[in-house]
Amino acid sequence: MSAGTDGSPEVFRVLFVCTGNICRSPFAQFHTRFLLGARLGPWARAFAVHSAGTSAVRGHGMHDDSRAQLTSRRDHPDVAAFAARQLPDRDVLLADLVLTMTREHRSTVLGDVPKALPTTFTLREFARLLRAADPADVAALPRHPVRRAHALVALARGARGTVPAVSAEEDAVPDPVSGGPEAHEVAARAIDESLRVVLDLLAPPPPVRPVPPRPGPPAMFHPQGPGPGPGHPGGQVRGPGPGPVPGGPVPGGPVVGPAPMPVAPSAPQQRAPQEAEAPARRSSADDLVPERS
Repeated sequence: MSAGTDGSPEVFRVLFVCTGNICRSPFAQFHTRFLLGARLGPWARAFAVHSAGTSAVRGHGMHDDSRAQLTSRRDHPDVAAFAARQLPDRDVLLADLVLTMTREHRSTVLGDVPKALPTTFTLREFARLLRAADPADVAALPRHPVRRAHALVALARGARGTVPAVSAEEDAVPDPVSGGPEAHEVAARAIDESLRVVLDLLAPPPPVRPVPPRPGPPAMFHPQGPGPGPGHPGGQVRGPGPGPVPGGPVPGGPVVGPAPMPVAPSAPQQRAPQEAEAPARRSSADDLVPERS
């Protein structure tokens, strides 16, 4: 870790370790970089993330099936230029956090650099220890991303021996090198799950705020017609509204039925003779009723 002119930490160095440095550790390296960029934005530049192998296939590119697990980032220039490298002791000494894929890798690292014990964990072990952290301790973590990362390492270190033990298999990310695409997907999922535990503590996602309901129209202009308004419980407030719609309800008044259709102007002149004939028809009908004796 390098320090700024004011004594503040500038860079936090993370080193991932697997066997050949072509599957698990390079996937963890690039996936971590992309997650940091998404969570921290410009602050992601304060984190230097690298990888190496205990028996590296030196100069070899990333395995195609593991590279495919990076999905849209698989063609990123850094991924395309990747070359496997052997784990140097110097990188272990400079790292602020060493995360291995298995306990065997962790033992190899510590066998070469014993003083790295406080900062060396298997990846799944590190996530497991942080997952068991006291919420009060998490709440007290510093906000500065680099200082917060150092505090997380100290938190995990202090939790050693205080959480239930698990098997070596449960602490390992399985090696997919001799398997097909499914094996690489299993390894990638295990790495992603552990990394997200760490990232959620290092850079918590912003809380989701409820969206307030959109204000609706005033009660007196209810879209279904007149309705109760302020100060008129259960009553109807009649106000100006649109004109009548032929065959529809009459605005501003009770709905009795469909509105009458408009009558043509000549209708009254045509009805007059009919009204005059009506009594005549009734008189004729009366004539048919026999008189009572």
